[in-house]
Amino acid sequence: MTTTNKPRSSWFKREYLDAYILIAPAVLIFLFFVIYPLFRTIQVSFYDYGLTDPVMKFIGLQNYIEMTKDPVIWTALKNNVIILVGSVIVQVGMGLILAAILNRGIRYGRTIFRTIHFAPMVMSVVAVGVLWQLVYDPGVGILNKLLKLMHLGVPQQGWLGDPHLVIYSVLVVACWQYTGFMMVLLLAGMQSVPIELYEAARIDGASEIQSFLYVTIPCIRNVILAAVLITMIGAFKVFDIVYVLTRGGPANASQVLGTYIYYQAFTNNMAGYGSAIAVVLLVIAIALGIVQLRFSRGVGGRA
Repeated sequence: MTTTNKPRSSWFKREYLDAYILIAPAVLIFLFFVIYPLFRTIQVSFYDYGLTDPVMKFIGLQNYIEMTKDPVIWTALKNNVIILVGSVIVQVGMGLILAAILNRGIRYGRTIFRTIHFAPMVMSVVAVGVLWQLVYDPGVGILNKLLKLMHLGVPQQGWLGDPHLVIYSVLVVACWQYTGFMMVLLLAGMQSVPIELYEAARIDGASEIQSFLYVTIPCIRNVILAAVLITMIGAFKVFDIVYVLTRGGPANASQVLGTYIYYQAFTNNMAGYGSAIAVVLLVIAIALGIVQLRFSRGVGGRA
């Protein structure tokens, strides 16, 4: 027994050693570019520090206390919540409807239909921002021209210049770009539903809508939860589309947490304060992930 186990033990050691060697580069890259910046950001959040300052001054929780008194933080948080709610309703809702149409609603032209709706997702955010700046432009924008043709009013300050409309204008652009991605994600889940379930429902006299509600939705609920989580985290991490369209203006009306972090760290040279905001954003993202995981386990347990 002893002589037969030695070769087996050495074989296992060589196998594990090979595995560790293969994953080592990825682990090192992850530690250097993700874990180290994460802990460094948490550390800097306790200091009064600018990127050009020669020394860091420890101030404890002062940055976090200052956040509670900063009105722009609450505006940015409110805007993130608006984008979150709107994105979940429009992106996941419309994505679900479009995926159902592609899955069982149409027979011809599915590839073209899917490509058209997914195309905005692969476009550069800068290109999308420039495109929609032209659409919203008060002088040459097609949106205002269409509204005038229908004898409807247009905002006097422009879609991106009115503090009361700007965040909703940004939300429209985000939904336009990412609804196609949600459609493809949900369509993949729908195509995994066994066709026998639809046949059984049809034999029982169920309509297509009833089959969608009582067969499709229950079978892809975990995919829907994943889509909702991706959308929610993306809504709190949003930065690029807001920065390209408005840079947080006018008068911070479209400021979100991501753009405000950038503004404080790189424009105001307050890296410590910006890091504190980033830590809060990280906590929110982790909390959303935990809620989704617990909810999905609960759904799986009931299933």
